[in-house]
Amino acid sequence: MSAIDHEKVLDDAGVETEKIADDRSDQMLLEKAELEGIKPIFLAKVKVLNEAIAECGLGRYQWELFFSAGFGWFADNIWLQAIAIVMPAIANQHNFPDYTSNIRMATFGLYCGLIAGATFWGMTCDVIGRRLAWNATLFLSGIFGIATGAAPNFVTLCALLACIGFGVGGNLPVDGALFLEFLPGKHQYLLTLLSLWWAIGQVVGSLIAWVFLAKYSCDTTLVGKLVLQDGSLYQCDNSNNNGWRYTYYTLGSMMVFLGILRIFIFPMDESPKFLLSIGRDQEAVDVIHRIAKKNGANCTLTIQTLRDAAAPYADPNANPEQDITQTKFSTWGLIRNSLDEVSGENIKGLFATPRLAYSSGLIIFIYGALGLAYPLFNAFLGSYLSSREADTGNTGIDATYSAYTYQAVCGVGGSLLAAVMVQWSRTGRKFSMALFTIMSGVFLFALTQAKTSIQVNALVSIASFWENAFYGVLYGYAPEIFPTPRRGTGDAFCAAANRITGLFAPIIAVYSNAGKTPNGPVLASAAIFVFTGLTMLGLPIETVGVTAL
Repeated sequence: MSAIDHEKVLDDAGVETEKIADDRSDQMLLEKAELEGIKPIFLAKVKVLNEAIAECGLGRYQWELFFSAGFGWFADNIWLQAIAIVMPAIANQHNFPDYTSNIRMATFGLYCGLIAGATFWGMTCDVIGRRLAWNATLFLSGIFGIATGAAPNFVTLCALLACIGFGVGGNLPVDGALFLEFLPGKHQYLLTLLSLWWAIGQVVGSLIAWVFLAKYSCDTTLVGKLVLQDGSLYQCDNSNNNGWRYTYYTLGSMMVFLGILRIFIFPMDESPKFLLSIGRDQEAVDVIHRIAKKNGANCTLTIQTLRDAAAPYADPNANPEQDITQTKFSTWGLIRNSLDEVSGENIKGLFATPRLAYSSGLIIFIYGALGLAYPLFNAFLGSYLSSREADTGNTGIDATYSAYTYQAVCGVGGSLLAAVMVQWSRTGRKFSMALFTIMSGVFLFALTQAKTSIQVNALVSIASFWENAFYGVLYGYAPEIFPTPRRGTGDAFCAAANRITGLFAPIIAVYSNAGKTPNGPVLASAAIFVFTGLTMLGLPIETVGVTAL
C-alpha cells in the first residue's frame, strides 16, 4: 500500500488521523529544533507563545513599544552623526588637534565605547533580561553626553565619547531584539520600519548642530590675525566657540528626557520569550495577558497550555518531584549558567549546524563590512561637504549644514521604502537588502564625479536614501534569524563586528594617503557597499512570512 493510500485509510478512521498528524508535527518540530540548534521543549513553548501573541494582535501595546524602542535607534544615529557634524568646530578649539591631524581620533574613542557597549549589553540581555539594558542605555549616553560638552581638553573629550558609546552601543541589538519578541509574526516588518527613528535621529542631530554652530562658532579667518583689546591674538576658545558644547548639552539632556519617558510613560515588560528561555513560564503568561488587556483582545493562554505543549519533549528520566517541562535557576545559578553560555554554549549555538554556521558567519561578515564602509563616508560627512562645497564655490557654514540636513531628510524615505519592500514576497529581506546596498555604492561612485554644488547635494541625498534603506532591512533581518536563547548574543556579535571594523575608519582617515583627499574614502566606501550587496544574495535564510522563534 502506498503512503497516499495509507493516509486515506487513516483519514476514515478519525482518531488515528489525528495521531498521525500529531506524530508528523512532533517530527517536524524535532527536525526544526535540530536545525536551529535549540531544545525541542523551548521550541514547542515558543510556538504556543507565538500563537498567543498573534491572538493578542497588533494594538496599543506594540505601538507604544514602537515609540519607546525607536528612542534607542534615534539615540544611536544621533550620536554617530553628532561627532561627524561638530568635529570641524571641535578642531577649531584652542589647544585641540586641528582637522588635518588627529582630531578624527575622537571618532576612534566613540567606536571603542560602541564595541564594548554592543558586546556587553547584547550578551548580558540573554543573561539578565532585556529590561536592564533597555532602561540603562539612554541614561548612560545622556549623562556622558552632557559631560562631553564640558570637556576641558581633547583626551577627556575622547574618554567621554567612549562612555557615550558604551551606553548607546546597546540600543540597536537590545531594542530591536525586544521589539521583535512582542510582534505578531505577520507584523514583523515593523522591525524594519523601526529604522525610521534612526533616520529621524540624523535629521534632528543635523538641525540642532546647525542652529548652535551657526550662531556660536568662532571666525576661523581671524585666528592669529586679529589683535584683541588686551593685546592677545584672536583664537577659538570658550568665549567664542561654544556651539559644539551647546550641541552636546542639548543632545545629552534629550537622551535623559527620553530615558525618563521610557520608564514612567512607556514602561515595558520583560520579554515573554526570554522568560520562557529561563523557565519563568508563569511570568511569560502574565505578560501575554497584559498585552491582550492593553490591546483589548481576548487571550486563552495558560500555564497548562505551555506545559502540555512541552510534555512530549520532556526528559522522562527527570526528577519526578520537579516539573519536567520547566527549569528554574536561583539568581546565582542564572549568573553562573549565563557566564558558561557567554563563554561557550550560546556562542557555539550560533554555529551548531552547518547551515547555522554559514548563516551566522555570513551575516557577521556583512555587518563587519558595512561597519567599515558606512563611517568611511558618513562619519566625516561634515568635513567632506565643507571641502566639496568649497571646491564648487559655495562656502559658509549654512551651505555645509543645509546640505547635511537635506541628505538626512532623504534618509527617512529610505526607511519607509525598506518597510514596504521587505513584506513583498517577490523581493523579501535578502533581495531588498542587497539591492539597497548596491545602489548606495553606485551613487557614491557617481558622487566622486560631481562638479557642482547641486550635483553634490543631490547625490549625497540619494546615497543617504539607499543607506538608510539597507540598514533598516539589515537591523530587522539579523534578529529574525537568531532564536530567542541566542538572539542577544547573535546580535551582539553582529553589532560588535560592525563597530570593530568602524574603528578603522578614523585610522584610514588620519594615516592613509587616500584619506587625505575628499574622494578617497568615498571610493573605498562605494566599493565595499557593492561587494557586500552581492554577498547578501548568498544568505541561506529568507525570513519574509516566517515568525521569529
